[in-house]
Amino acid sequence: MSLIERLTRPLRAARLRPPAARRLHILLAPRQLSCVVRQGSRVVEGSAQQIALANPGGHWQASLDALRALLAESATAWAGLPLEISLPGRWSHMVLAPWSDALLSEPGAAYFLQSQLTAIYGDAARGWHIVGDDAPYGQARTVCGIDATLLQALKELAGDCGHSCRIIEPLLCTALGSLSAEESRAPAAALALIEPGRITMAALDRGRIVAIQSQPAGGAWRQELPQAWQRWTLRMPELTAVEHVAVVDTSSAPGIPPGAIVQLVADTLPPRFRLAANPFGVAVAEPQPTKASSGAAA
Repeated sequence: MSLIERLTRPLRAARLRPPAARRLHILLAPRQLSCVVRQGSRVVEGSAQQIALANPGGHWQASLDALRALLAESATAWAGLPLEISLPGRWSHMVLAPWSDALLSEPGAAYFLQSQLTAIYGDAARGWHIVGDDAPYGQARTVCGIDATLLQALKELAGDCGHSCRIIEPLLCTALGSLSAEESRAPAAALALIEPGRITMAALDRGRIVAIQSQPAGGAWRQELPQAWQRWTLRMPELTAVEHVAVVDTSSAPGIPPGAIVQLVADTLPPRFRLAANPFGVAVAEPQPTKASSGAAA
């Protein structure tokens, strides 16, 4: 069972919808809310939206409030559409855990996975919903932790607004799913996910994450990414086998023409890096930021 399927196991019944059915794909982030309607793998033309949030505290409750308001405003256009929700790295914490025999059975597996996140993030991880992917015996596992209260709030919000929740997943998984089969299934591939203030790089082996590296980044990520990749390859020489790195940029602010961003990145990144399509389409920006109440940082 994949990481995404385990994360949304309580919602699995919603997956019985036909693959080509329309659904609303949402990126819920501290300072932006992006959404797009998809039909199968195709983005419905003109459906992409991106809203800036005035959320100084960066707490997820403010973003949930903005999402509730947006769903209410578009209740007729989006009536009954199942939701696919992507969460940013700030709210979906991913690590690679080494193999342990404790993974062979419960409750040992759950305790072991939680210990891996607690060792990095401290006691805050004890309140997270933690899952791991289905890596083969003896191989490292990708582990994800999300605040259990946030997960419950998302499910309740969807139900209150008349929607089912088909998927809740880390944005990194969304970015991986947007790559072509040729890119994601290669024996040596890599992805760089650009979020506001952060670069996350993932090394892939036939579609499976085998290494993750995340670091803070400024606005000049086009200059920072090649340097970050070089430092990572010095620590992991096996990454030199990766010929191309797919780059998914979700950091563009509303109001900036996405086409201009694509051209700029394509002109300045070294040939190794290829800009991939944003899974949330070409956004129609709102003219003013949506006000959201501030809260403690998640």
